[in-house]
Amino acid sequence: MTRKAALLFFAIALVVLLLPAAVVTLAPSPERPPQNNGNNPPEEKRSKKSLQIRLYRDDINEVVLLDLEEYLTGVLLAEIPSSFEMEALKAQAVIARTYALRQMRSLGGEGCGEAPSPADICSKSTHCQAWLDPVKTAAQWGPEGEASLDRIRQALEETSGEVALYQGKLIEAVYHSTCGGKTEASHALWSGGELPYLQSVNCPYCKHSPHYRGELLIPFTQLAKALPQDLALPVASGEQLLLEMASETPGGRVGTLKINGTLVEGKELRQQLELPSTAFAWELAEEGLLLHTRGRGHGVGLCQYGADGAAKEGKNYRQIVMFYYPGVEIAKFLP
Repeated sequence: MTRKAALLFFAIALVVLLLPAAVVTLAPSPERPPQNNGNNPPEEKRSKKSLQIRLYRDDINEVVLLDLEEYLTGVLLAEIPSSFEMEALKAQAVIARTYALRQMRSLGGEGCGEAPSPADICSKSTHCQAWLDPVKTAAQWGPEGEASLDRIRQALEETSGEVALYQGKLIEAVYHSTCGGKTEASHALWSGGELPYLQSVNCPYCKHSPHYRGELLIPFTQLAKALPQDLALPVASGEQLLLEMASETPGGRVGTLKINGTLVEGKELRQQLELPSTAFAWELAEEGLLLHTRGRGHGVGLCQYGADGAAKEGKNYRQIVMFYYPGVEIAKFLP
């Protein structure tokens, strides 16, 4: 065999010996992590620890620890109709996330004073944000519940980590159902000074709300129970009742009402009579006081039906948030 033939034979033999090893190397290893198909987050995202929030569940009188985004799923489920436009749901997601993060004690928030033990937030709609158990609610609602959860989780996912900031700080992200055409300034209702991003805003978007306008008859006897004792007897009889607007809020609501010469706070009257809002006009009827109401809720910040109406007109969630909170910016929150 010539030197040239020997070298050729050696090369062929080497290829034959290495070929099985090359085939095995190309075969998938059973220990290799599965490829990301869109259903699983990348490895670095899965390993990153998510924020946890301590929620006081009023329904079971217990403080539970939840992943922030899963907590927000329960908030949106309770606070806003899932049938609203997606951009409205996304606006609500940003605002609810901002509200929750501002409350968290681990981030410098004051937490919730309603809880019997330390908690960041509670499930009482009258104190913090309403919340429903997503799993239990979906099971109770059936296919409709699953569809609601899908839409809510989409809104949260598409705004993941986004919050509303004013001069780099989390805003007081308050919201309500229906403003009735004009939102309210925060300083008209709460102490703490005037906030530039919580001013009264003209809102043309909530006319489709069932709470946009309404009527409510308050019997004289019911009205008397809500008033100071010295007013109760004449008002209860309906014989003497003189009403006068003493002060009006920037949002056109009742600040203080003069009843037979005595001043009564509009917000206190709303609470005592369970009125939909402090935006109302009145007239005397034979049976009692007939109120012509406007809107539902305190009227400050995001108008939820307004957000839905704005989304129907083509506004995106960023435009909606910045409309109801003038001067804010939306950014990713980095704790």
